[in-house]
Amino acid sequence: MGQTEKRSYTRTPRRPTSARPATGHTFLIVVEGESTEPAYLQEVRTRLKRRAAAVLVQHGRHTDPIGIVREALNLREAKAQQAAQSQTVPYDQVWVVFDRETQNHPRSKQVPAALQLATANGIHAAQSIPSFEFWLLLHFEFTTKAFDGCPAVKKALKKFIKDYEKSDLPLSDLLDRVGTAMKHAAKCHGHWETAGGDHNPSTHVDKLLRELNDSARADVRLF
Repeated sequence: MGQTEKRSYTRTPRRPTSARPATGHTFLIVVEGESTEPAYLQEVRTRLKRRAAAVLVQHGRHTDPIGIVREALNLREAKAQQAAQSQTVPYDQVWVVFDRETQNHPRSKQVPAALQLATANGIHAAQSIPSFEFWLLLHFEFTTKAFDGCPAVKKALKKFIKDYEKSDLPLSDLLDRVGTAMKHAAKCHGHWETAGGDHNPSTHVDKLLRELNDSARADVRLF
């Protein structure tokens, strides 16, 4: 019998992955407020059974819209660098949430540049005019009556949340009404498309809510 020829097998090494692929479901949400916005959005995240690692709600550490957008850019870049080392996945969507206030407020002059910077860098903006409280108000009623600043919106909101600012948000009640808020926000968008003007009051928080809702399992979605 002849000797059996031995074959040698060389395993081809795997190429290192430069970055983990996007999942389509990871969010970075940078907010202006320190309490109301984070509390509301974190409750949304909880209701949708999303992990904090997949939906990060981060205070922007800035009071101006441009600073908030820049903070979002920095956080996205840091996450991308981690993803390049295969330690995590990049953010699929980055959002900033801030108030525009009224047309004659100094902040309103900062908003166009902030929106331009956000759009140029693929960041979504959920601005509210005059404030985030208008989004909360839409959970209870529809209105297009102009508000003279955030205090006026808060006064209207206190008709439904009497202890607003003095106690924790009634998050369970608000999230039970989020479908109503979505309908009212859509109606508000339609009004301003027809009427024009300075869009006081209005909000784009509903667009963020829709993206978050669509990212969740069908059996836990809010609307």
